[in-house]
Amino acid sequence: TAKASDAVFRVDNPLLRLRNAVVGTYGKKFARAFKMENLEGVFERAAKVARDPLQWQSVPGLTEDERDALRDSEDEGRHFAFGLLKTNGFWGQPKQLQVTISTLCVAAVVQGWNQTASNGANLQWPIQLGLPDAIGCDQTSGDAWKFAVVNAATYLAASLVGSWLSDPLSESFAGRRAPICISAILILASMIGCALTNHWTELLGCRILLGIGMGCKATMVPVFAAEVAPARIRGSLVMNWQLFDALGICLGFSANLILAKTGVHAWRWQTASSVLPTIILLTLIYVVPESPRFLMKRGRYQAAYQTLVLLRGHSILAAKELFYVHCQMEVEKHAYLKKDPEASPRVHATTSHLKLSRRRPTYLTKLAQLFVVPRIRRAMIAAVVCMVSQQLCGVNVLAFYSSTIFYNANNQKCAVSDKEIDMTALWLSWGIGLSYFVFAFPAYRLIDSRGRRWLLLVTLPFLALTMLAAGLSFLIPVSNPAHAPVIGTFLFIFTFFYSWGLGPVPFTLSAEVFPLENRVVGMSVAVFTNLFGAGLLTLFVPALTNAIGHAGLLGIFAGLNALAFGLVFLFVRETAGAAIGSTLGGMFSVSLEELNYIFEVTTKTHQDYQFRVMIPWFFKNLGKLVMLKEVQVPEKCYNWARERAGQEDEGERRPMEEEVHEIGRD
Repeated sequence: TAKASDAVFRVDNPLLRLRNAVVGTYGKKFARAFKMENLEGVFERAAKVARDPLQWQSVPGLTEDERDALRDSEDEGRHFAFGLLKTNGFWGQPKQLQVTISTLCVAAVVQGWNQTASNGANLQWPIQLGLPDAIGCDQTSGDAWKFAVVNAATYLAASLVGSWLSDPLSESFAGRRAPICISAILILASMIGCALTNHWTELLGCRILLGIGMGCKATMVPVFAAEVAPARIRGSLVMNWQLFDALGICLGFSANLILAKTGVHAWRWQTASSVLPTIILLTLIYVVPESPRFLMKRGRYQAAYQTLVLLRGHSILAAKELFYVHCQMEVEKHAYLKKDPEASPRVHATTSHLKLSRRRPTYLTKLAQLFVVPRIRRAMIAAVVCMVSQQLCGVNVLAFYSSTIFYNANNQKCAVSDKEIDMTALWLSWGIGLSYFVFAFPAYRLIDSRGRRWLLLVTLPFLALTMLAAGLSFLIPVSNPAHAPVIGTFLFIFTFFYSWGLGPVPFTLSAEVFPLENRVVGMSVAVFTNLFGAGLLTLFVPALTNAIGHAGLLGIFAGLNALAFGLVFLFVRETAGAAIGSTLGGMFSVSLEELNYIFEVTTKTHQDYQFRVMIPWFFKNLGKLVMLKEVQVPEKCYNWARERAGQEDEGERRPMEEEVHEIGRD
């Protein structure tokens, strides 16, 4: 029998290899090296805290104010979920972090609202813009294909153009905020244009412009959120992209219902309704602080420290994060960007980092590193698998075509003039949109405590079963009163499991798995995969439905959900944290930089652990798991290395100390 310990990998804090007093000295030198001499004492204490965050109480010299700040920071990870009204919940966060979170949430609302504004308009615009046969029984007609092209254009433009613009815009305008602002301007112009078009080709052009803005924003917002979020609640904050995207879907469907009876131009008002959140986004983005990690990448450490003070609310928290992130960035730079996979982690904290920042790699170099650097390639595979799985599950068929699916479920004759059927379809779509939002809340509690991978593996089997049941429900005769309600019921159950699994995880995981230098380019690849898949679905689903029917279509997606489960099991790693011991739920968060250790493990070794340890354990304890009984879990795949300087010999310690002594020598 394989032992778990045979395939356990250690997540390292390189500072633990140094004595406490030595780390404090390096903290002071770090402050001097980056022109923050007046903060030497703060960085000395912060470096000691960063050496072993779980033992911060033993650090000498901390003021009572600093102890309170560290205690609150330690508690926030446990209380943020469902704690929006508690002291350590959202309202207990520093004001600038609240503003940043709120702004990124508005950006997500814009994304969802744009999708559903187009969804509701699909019931009317084809007739007025020269495609009268687009919605009907014959989904192979020329009008039907043009209708599909107009709907697919948004997502194809987002994937083929918009998603690739984020990194050049970020580098050109020196920040993460600029791409979001430019995206919002493009979206605002396109939605106004969509509402004023008089021919389907004009609408097509505006939808392309809309897609460019949506793709650029979808790439940058989750990355921005991951870079400003504290490690303990990073998942909860980054998943706001999906949660508030779902809220935007719900609000968009609400606007569709409110405006549905305003006359023949209702679809124009429905389209233009998303202008409101876009204007709010443009207003807020100017008051949001820049990403501290981006500032560090550019060598602007003083600005990064000041930003972290605003985001964390206290100087000790800001100094701890700045010092520790810098140390891990040095590990990242030397081990991966120099293509030395065997490089051992060292705290090579020198001012050469500033020199490197002026010789930034080109866009093509960063893109090539996704394929040639093993650690980055593994991260890209994990991100792409998550994004592809989101499309394979079939949820976007509901998001894009729910109005027409429910319309056809109620309309046996394919007539397009039945207003009562139109309203029923819109109401059912509104219910789907509301369920996306409401059902996402369990993920707030689970995404950091249980993990991203756990959420996917638990929910995917239920997605397959409910999608299959919904497909079989289309076999119920349309004349049967139970036809539409049964279909709706299974689709609502589907959205329940989707909303706290494949909903929040793909964008959250993709935004955090890449190294700093490659993060936006890597996210571009992930978003391209997701939105290109969405565009293909939008283009071909009408014709595919006509060929095999709704039952056959949803049956295919049921099988694809099963395929997605296998891909996640084999290629997706846990990014929420690493284990402390082998107890269920005993997981401590990892920073973005510490994820290097997790993706340093080869894919073969990771998969070997799943087959030799986890599969035998699962079948051995299946009965207890079904009965919800306590089970003894194997040692987890990734554990924290709890090393102490006193446990090492001088030969291991001296090279690191020599390197850290280089601080300030330039």
